[in-house]
Amino acid sequence: MRRLTCAFLQESGQKLRLPQLSIATAIIFLHRFFARESYEHYDRFIVATTCLFLASKVEETPKKLKDVVSETYKVHHSKDRGPEPESKEFFELKEKILVCERILLQALAFDLSVEHSYRPLLAYVKSIKGTRDLAQIAWNFINDSLRTTVCLQYAPRCLAAAAADLAAKYIKTDSGKGFALPDTPQGQKWYHAFQATEEVIADISSQILEMYESNKPGQAANPSSSMLNAASLSSLMSQSRGALSQRAAGCGSDAAANAPASAPASAAPPTASSSPASAVANSVVKSEPESSAAPAATAPSLTPPAKPVSTPEPAPSADPVVKSEVAAPTHTPITTPAVSTKREGGDMDDARPDAKRSRPD
Repeated sequence: MRRLTCAFLQESGQKLRLPQLSIATAIIFLHRFFARESYEHYDRFIVATTCLFLASKVEETPKKLKDVVSETYKVHHSKDRGPEPESKEFFELKEKILVCERILLQALAFDLSVEHSYRPLLAYVKSIKGTRDLAQIAWNFINDSLRTTVCLQYAPRCLAAAAADLAAKYIKTDSGKGFALPDTPQGQKWYHAFQATEEVIADISSQILEMYESNKPGQAANPSSSMLNAASLSSLMSQSRGALSQRAAGCGSDAAANAPASAPASAAPPTASSSPASAVANSVVKSEPESSAAPAATAPSLTPPAKPVSTPEPAPSADPVVKSEVAAPTHTPITTPAVSTKREGGDMDDARPDAKRSRPD
């Protein structure tokens, strides 16, 4: 249900000619809402339409409500025409969206600030003088990651690091040539530029790849438009499963070595569900019905993986995010300057009337 609703938002946003930044903001609004509310109590398509309408205003790319209602109706019902503007159905849809907008704002606690992973990704690729393919493939991975809840679990810089890592591994698998992200001049690993750790990057990457594995045939939106091919992506997922198996075996051997003498010999090694990141993921999606839960990672689909569901983005040099990008120093940690919310103003005592002022004669 989550993936299908995100696909609905992506297609509707493209029909409305919204930039990817606005579509991504709408998807994050959707994730934030259903992290607090249940799919059983709210119509997810009405909520998604409201998120798209609100995100268009937040990102300063506003669209008229009648256009949003018409385009989302056509996408939802797979029709060529929307309801007539003078019809009762059209009026009821508008009223539902306006009422849902108030509920959405209350659920979000009126916190409409969203930081995306595109900016730190492009700054890093520019700092290492990376290729256009590296930036575009990592961009696609970020778009696909929006259909999971990793955007709620980790900071945008960590998601950007995982996307860059997946893009580098994909290029290495697809081209058959050695390719790796360069380390810093100080001898540190490349992910120190994002202030991330290897464990965090591995967890984010595994969640993204599990999304590809659990994607059923017929659910992908415009798969042929992606830059990634299924064969290379399947090889990348196989490598990831092998790495996770080795890591789990290592954790099991370490646990057995460090176990007390009274521990039973048949104790099972720790599983991925006991990790802190998995606990966060379970707390985020606990409000979803059991029927919509994603398959377990231990039971991968036997069908060939579908191509990534991202849509091709414009070249990074033509995107508004890139135009406003500031060149980052080479191999320096990418940080976001804190925005002060303190409002400076004059002394309040100056605005008070003088109690000692004498009355005019």
